[in-house]
This record gives sequence, structure tokens and C-alpha cells, in this order.
Amino acid sequence: MSRIRILDPRVADRIAAGEVVERPASVVKELIENSLDAGARAITVEIEASGSGLIRVSDDGMGMDPDDAVLALRRFATSKIGAAEDLERIATYGFRGEALPSIAAVSRLTLTTRPPGAEAGTRVESEGGASLRASAAGTAPGTVVAVESLFLNTPARRKFLKSPAREFALIVETVQRLALAAPAVSFRVRHAQRETAAYAAADPQERLAQILGRDLAGAMAPLRGEARGVTVTGWTVRPERARPGRPAEYLYVNRRPIQSRLLSRAVHQGYAELLPVGLAPVVVLMLDVDAAEVDVNIHPRKQEVRFSDEHRIFGVVQRAVREALLAPGSIRHVPELPTAALPDALVAAVAEQTPPYAAAGSVAPSLAPAAAQGTGRLPTLRPLGQILRTYLLAEAPDGLVLIDQHAAHERILYERLLGDAARGGTSQTLTAPVPVDLSAEERGVLDEFLPASERLGFALQPFGGSTLLVRAIPAALRAQPPDRLLHRALAALLEPRNGNDALARLAIATACHTAVRAGDALTFEEMTALLSDLAATEDPFTCFHGRPTMVWVSRPTLERWFLRR
Repeated sequence: MSRIRILDPRVADRIAAGEVVERPASVVKELIENSLDAGARAITVEIEASGSGLIRVSDDGMGMDPDDAVLALRRFATSKIGAAEDLERIATYGFRGEALPSIAAVSRLTLTTRPPGAEAGTRVESEGGASLRASAAGTAPGTVVAVESLFLNTPARRKFLKSPAREFALIVETVQRLALAAPAVSFRVRHAQRETAAYAAADPQERLAQILGRDLAGAMAPLRGEARGVTVTGWTVRPERARPGRPAEYLYVNRRPIQSRLLSRAVHQGYAELLPVGLAPVVVLMLDVDAAEVDVNIHPRKQEVRFSDEHRIFGVVQRAVREALLAPGSIRHVPELPTAALPDALVAAVAEQTPPYAAAGSVAPSLAPAAAQGTGRLPTLRPLGQILRTYLLAEAPDGLVLIDQHAAHERILYERLLGDAARGGTSQTLTAPVPVDLSAEERGVLDEFLPASERLGFALQPFGGSTLLVRAIPAALRAQPPDRLLHRALAALLEPRNGNDALARLAIATACHTAVRAGDALTFEEMTALLSDLAATEDPFTCFHGRPTMVWVSRPTLERWFLRR
């Protein structure tokens, strides 16, 4: 007797439904995508019992005639592809012909539809994928799909659903993601006879504010990038407004909401050294690419895609995010000090016009005025003094700025080191070579360290056993003791770090350990040089750890402190 058998169609239908219909939000996604493909301009989603009782999606799209309405519930029936070649250029949300029959297989489904201009509509009813009934019906132009008793014949699936509140939250999130992709379409969500969300048709910027809130939307930088047929648009949150928790990523390929590790990595790489540890970005990223260069047919729910040229996609996304975050902007992008009591130290510095601390010796020999001109990312800053030997106080055209001298100098040295490395390294030759003994751990990372150290400007030579001769060090760090500098650089490769770029890790370590520190007194000349050098950096607003280098006190805030408004 044969052990292999053909599955009963009802069993096969339930298996297929399990791949497409994971939870109520999956049903909402598939039905809204069908509405968008039908040219709908207004979509209403009605929910009862968090989707387990009822999901009704109504639209004003093109509707269907009676024959098409019946065929729509047959497996592999679709109007969106006609030949195998069409799979190479998918330009619609749906195309598999599985959504409606899969949903019908695990629910009681009623499809009511009418094309514009038709005298009457059509109603098709199904229960558990069987007992199709079609009849004439009075209805407005468009389509209404009502899904009741979801998972009625697959009770095991119900046990894996989350709480009703969480399931409804996932439905709203699904609607929001699709609403961001189609700003010209209006969306309404009703739950238990009460309207819980309404998004009027709008331009993309207004739709962003509708979904994310005006405060967060106002803190997002527009992004745009283009390279060889790939276009990236959208918005990404400025680092100072990033929030703790998981990233909020709204990723789209040709307006299709997707999940993509590749795009997520590209976004995070764009934030490299700009985002403090523990904070996550918020990004809305629209990727437009030739349909022939993306495979959307690799996931039953169409949530993942595959690109023919991943390297190009990664590069254009990473650059677009980076350029958006580093675009010239106002000092108002710097975090503003809350309106509160004026700190005593700031009062003293302003009221007494205390002169800066006199340095007994130059504690920051690498703070010589830079020849590079400012990038325009900072306005003119006039140093007023030093507070607690840690923060510089400077006057801006529209307020005051407090600068963390250590974080600011870290950014200056880091970019100077990488800039020198890009030009082949700038070295300061030592008068006499300095021998440095290495530990066994340090010797273990030499193969990784030596090429990167040479690019930074080190000149090292084996001197027998575990000893290296240091003949030159990076010019930007010429005042540092060579032995201590070398040990700190090697330690950077021994510690766990994010990323695998040895050059960047060495630059971070050396800049961190050689920058002026809290407690170092600076002269006025050194303060002026530090601010000038900071203005010449690519990103003067954060150190490479993502911490802010400065906070801003606006003129209106100052006036409120002194009761002038």
C-alpha cells in the first residue's frame, strides 16, 4: 500500500492559509493591499473583538463583475499576472492569488462588490473555504470584504494569538504602514463601533505627521539618494531625538512594506558614531528600484524581498541616511536646555564675566587653530569662558551654547585622524625611536593592527621578541607619549566593539584617550581654536559615541528666565 497520498483539498487549503494568515493583522494587510491595487481612494477598516470576531475592509475601488467576484475566491485566481514572465516585474501589492481563498479557508467570508456604472452588485459567501454562494446585492461602487470568526476551523492558531489589545495594536500598525505608502488615500479604523484612527488624504509630509505625530515628524530629516536606477526617499530622525527601545523602521520597496535585514543594516551604518548607545532610530525609507531587479516572491506573506545587487542597494541607503543626518542645518538641531532654573555656575559665569582659567602649561597642544574653513554647520560662536573646567560657554547669534570640551575634541581628533588616513597618513617622526614591550594579548592582534596603524600615521618596526620600535606617530597626536599611545591603540582591538573596521576603531580609541578631558583648564586661545576646529568637522554636533557635543539655550528661553516674556 502506498505511503504517499494526495492531501484532501480542505487540508491543503488550511496549510496554505497558515502560511498567509498568521493573525488578524495579516488579514487586514492582504485586504488593504487588494483595495490599493483596485485603485481605492478611501479605505475603511472595521474591527470587532480585535479581529477575531470581525474584520471588514471597505473601499471605493474599481469593484468586480459577478464572474470575477466568484473567481476571486478560487485558489491561484488573479488579475495581476498572466504569464510566468510577469513574475520578473511585479508592480502590484498582490499577485499570488492566495490571499482571499486563504482567508476564506479559515473564516466565514462575505465579498460584496460592484463596479462603477453597474446597476447591481454581487455578494459571494464562503465558510471554511467551502459552500460558495453568489447572489445579486445592492451596494455602493467598490468592494467590501467581511471576515467573521477568524480561525473557526483552526482553533490551535487562536491559542498563539497575543492579548486582544496587542492584536489590535498590530492591526493599527499595519494600517499605518500602508497609509505611509499611500498618502493620497484616506484611511479610517473603527474598533467596537468607535473610530480610533482617521488619516485624511494628504501630501507625504502631512501623512508623516498624521502617523508619527507632529513633534516627532518635525524632528526628522528628509533623506534622498540616487545611484544607477535606485532612488531612496523618506525621513530619518535626527540623533538628538532618537529614543530608547527597538528601532522604528518603516521600510518600503516600490511602495510595498517589507522587512529587510539588509536595509536595516544600511540604516544603522548611516547612524554610525552619531547615535548614543541604547537609543534607536526612527526611519521611513522608500526605495524605488526597477521591478526586474527585486524578487518579491520569496515569502508567502510578501514581507521580504531579494535584490539582484545588494551592494549597490546598501550603499545608496547608507549614504542617503548619512547625508540627511549631516546636512547643513540650524543650531536648533542641537538639544535645547529645558526651560528651568538657570544653573548657578552659568549665572556666575555670565554675571561676573569671570575670565577663563589660566593654563599653567598647554594641556591641549593639538588645539592649534585649524587651516580648514568651517562647513557652515555651526553659526559664529564667541567663547565667553569655561565652566567647571569641563564645559565651554559661547554666544551664538540667537542664544547661548554649552560645549562639552572632551566630546568636542574627540570629534575633532577623530575626523582629523581619518582625514589624514585617507590622504595616506600624516606622521610626526620621533627624534629617537621608542621601544615598547607588548603583552601576549597585544601581540595576538598585531596582524590586524599594523596595516591600520600605518594608515593612521604610525611607523612601527619589530625589534626582536615582544618589542616594537615606534619611529613615528600620527601628527595629530604628536604631543602624546608614544608608548602609552600604542598600548591604548592596541587595547581598542582587544575590547568588544561594534563594527569590524580596524581603522575606525583605532581612530576612536586614540581620539578618546588623547582628547582634552573634564578638569583641563583652557586658555581663551585654546577655546577659540577648539570652536574653530569643531566648525570644520563633518558632524560638530556629536562625538563618535553619539553623545551631544553641545546643548543650546535659545534667546526666548533666556528671556523667559528673566521674565522678559
